[in-house]
Amino acid sequence: MLSIFGSDCPSWLAVLGPVGECHLEPVIPGSDILVWHANLEFVPWIPPLPSPKPPWSETYGKSLMARDDGSWTVAEIELVRRFRKAGWQAGWMDTWGKAPQKWSEWIVTPESLPLPLETLCRAVTNAVDPDGGGGPPDIIAWQDGSISDAVFVESKVKDKVLLDQEQWFREAENAGVSQNQLAIARWSKSNA
Repeated sequence: MLSIFGSDCPSWLAVLGPVGECHLEPVIPGSDILVWHANLEFVPWIPPLPSPKPPWSETYGKSLMARDDGSWTVAEIELVRRFRKAGWQAGWMDTWGKAPQKWSEWIVTPESLPLPLETLCRAVTNAVDPDGGGGPPDIIAWQDGSISDAVFVESKVKDKVLLDQEQWFREAENAGVSQNQLAIARWSKSNA
């Protein structure tokens, strides 16, 4: 395992805000596809009393975490925010396509990507699932719009990486994406 402090670790992983070292490991146990794994922490958002938790139509069923200003957010938006703050272009690839409209500024579609990335995402997703599901990672970030500078991050809390998500990483590598452009960001809720 290699650490984020090692010379082989891609520097962009620091944008995610990992707690501890990042490691190059199989995307799922037993896989021959290696991707970077970063552990993150988010402070859970607790609704002020006597307010109830916001409904699914507002939260998309996501775990809520607190922003510095006390409002709530979700991991995918926070990761996009971190990339953008670091000078990257980035977006959440909402494969369900039902995220609340107020989140639209954080979401990208294949059509909104630079052409090389649109072509790559469509080809890889189609190779995994010709019906369009295909398991693309949650976050795509880029600087100049070329395939070689793009990074792909799957955000996970308690759920496992699915087989179609592993297959997406495999097909991306087959299409020329380096393992240094791929990551799983596992996060937990801190007590702070």
